[in-house]
Amino acid sequence: MSADAYKNIILIGGSSSLGSVLLKSLLSEPKFNVTVLTRESSKARSSIPATAKLVVIPNSYPQEELVKAFEGQDAVVNAITSFSVSEQLRFIDAAVTAGVKRYVPSEYGLDNNTPKAQDLAPVFEEKGLVQAYLWEKESTGLTWTAIACGMWIGWSLRNNFLGFDYANRTMTFTNDGTGCFSTTTLNNTALALNRILLNPSTTANQVVFTSDFATNQKELVETVERLTGESWQRKSINTNEAIPALKSAWENGEAYAGYGLINMGFTEGSYSGYFEPSRHIRNRELGLRKNTIKEVVKEALGEVGHPGF
Repeated sequence: MSADAYKNIILIGGSSSLGSVLLKSLLSEPKFNVTVLTRESSKARSSIPATAKLVVIPNSYPQEELVKAFEGQDAVVNAITSFSVSEQLRFIDAAVTAGVKRYVPSEYGLDNNTPKAQDLAPVFEEKGLVQAYLWEKESTGLTWTAIACGMWIGWSLRNNFLGFDYANRTMTFTNDGTGCFSTTTLNNTALALNRILLNPSTTANQVVFTSDFATNQKELVETVERLTGESWQRKSINTNEAIPALKSAWENGEAYAGYGLINMGFTEGSYSGYFEPSRHIRNRELGLRKNTIKEVVKEALGEVGHPGF
């Protein structure tokens, strides 16, 4: 821990699938005083541990209420859902007004600063715009750190992402299933956040890339089969056909298409979700646990209640 370690941390989205893991990790660090910001309509407030201070504000996130909530906070950590990331601009403005030192945007994916990724999916474009807005605010004294952690395998198996259909034992490949992408466990993602906040000077105004290992859909399903002794069915979708269809569906208001485009961003292999060839991976520097694909898939199978795991 460095001398400039942050102490007062406020988390937005603390009851989401990611936010709940981040919250647990933040609360495990005795140096932190943790506050959770939630809206009046949230039905998940009761799930917030008593060891975290709770601040409830109106659903519209009025600016004066945000500024008041952020006053005295060293860092704002945002875990808002993917399809609401553009709302972060108001949080950033409030953080500047309140004198917050560090803003951690709701990133947690691939490198959203590449034009190819931004052209593929509206979510990637909006996350890139949030980062651009943070660059503009550096002159105010607000610093930022974005965490690009690739995709979570356990979460993906539970939520039928990355081509997984666990209930039907089916994997749907993007093209031939060999597109590579980086992966980090949720626990390592949360630990990376703690280490960033404890050593803020080394991560100011930059994207921090983490990856336990890189893999692809073909390797994932083969690992599942070896561990379970089961045979999974393979299907395939062609990106030349699927991407235009998903973009059209999104423009027509079909929300599922957004998830489809995000999935393509990882599994196709060339949309900046594969960090190892060109990005600086910070796992060792941050002291993250080393994981193998076998260990992570075994844990994922346990999370979905597979017999024997």
